[in-house]
Amino acid sequence: MTVTHTGQGTGWLRSDRLPEQVVPSSLYDSAGWLRTWETNSIEQRTRHTYISAELAGGVSVVPLYETTSSPFWHGYEVQCDLVGRFGNPIVFAGSPYSMYTKRGHVPAELVRGAHATAMEWIGTGDAEVLVVPNLTGEGVEDWLRVAGPPVGRVLLERTYSVDVVGSFEEHLVARLPNKIKRDVERRLRRSEERGLTVRMVEGPEAHSLVRHAYPLTVDTSDKNDWPALFSEDSLNSMLTVPGGMMLAAEVDGRLVGAFFAFRHGDEVTYMCGGVEYAGLKELSTYIALMYRGTQWAYDNGMRRIEWGRDNYRFKEKHGLTGTDLWALVYAPHPRPDLAAALEGMHGVLSAYIEGT
Repeated sequence: MTVTHTGQGTGWLRSDRLPEQVVPSSLYDSAGWLRTWETNSIEQRTRHTYISAELAGGVSVVPLYETTSSPFWHGYEVQCDLVGRFGNPIVFAGSPYSMYTKRGHVPAELVRGAHATAMEWIGTGDAEVLVVPNLTGEGVEDWLRVAGPPVGRVLLERTYSVDVVGSFEEHLVARLPNKIKRDVERRLRRSEERGLTVRMVEGPEAHSLVRHAYPLTVDTSDKNDWPALFSEDSLNSMLTVPGGMMLAAEVDGRLVGAFFAFRHGDEVTYMCGGVEYAGLKELSTYIALMYRGTQWAYDNGMRRIEWGRDNYRFKEKHGLTGTDLWALVYAPHPRPDLAAALEGMHGVLSAYIEGT
């Protein structure tokens, strides 16, 4: 490990290389994900580093990126009419693409190291702000306690998960009201009768399907008035993450829906989904992907499914548990102009998430 800075007496290190024996809180701060994300070209970065702290059994890590282009963050800027208001580049403590920067608490040493390094980069470079995206409530408390009040705090997203308990059949009974359960069972039967199949694909075969999956993910971005969030190259890169797979929905040998899937220990994470909207109603493609993906988790010994962001009302109706994800924005000096903009951003995104 190449250490470029040591916070003497603070318990954190800074390095341009990922430490060994990383103890992750989720897929998104695991060694496999972070190493692959270094080379994923969808975000353009001028530099990155890892802030690390020793924990029992290994090392906890937060990545720091100085980023000139992040389509995911740009989507929020577009949605909230704030394009360019954060300056360029932006320093991120964790990529906006990651479902969690940390799931749960963030060790104080990591907060100190990330904040100190970001302020150093801002002081000597062109960035104006540090954005800490996708924190859970516990992580927000940790950052506020250690780094102090930010310029602004935004409810950025809500992500959904479910524990895998008992059997798939018991899941349907325990999680769904009887009316929705009957509707799901009917849709699954009809989708099979109409020739839809759902299977988990890995390795070279999964890579061969990316060129067909990519237009489906673009359609999803267009439907939500966001820029395209991925390229074919970035999707192929994601499949090289250890445990990377594709949940593929096909009819007559043609891909009509997909989720990128990641097996990490006893959890599976589904993200970057897309469906062919023309046949969505007839084939119940989204329902089939969701419930066959759930069944796969039961069949393969998983204990938790992460279902990701957006599609809030549907996921709530189908018994998933929501977790609010927050963004904190820090600057080296007061920014009342940006504070007002962030308050507006919070209002826009909160209304979108709550459906009001």
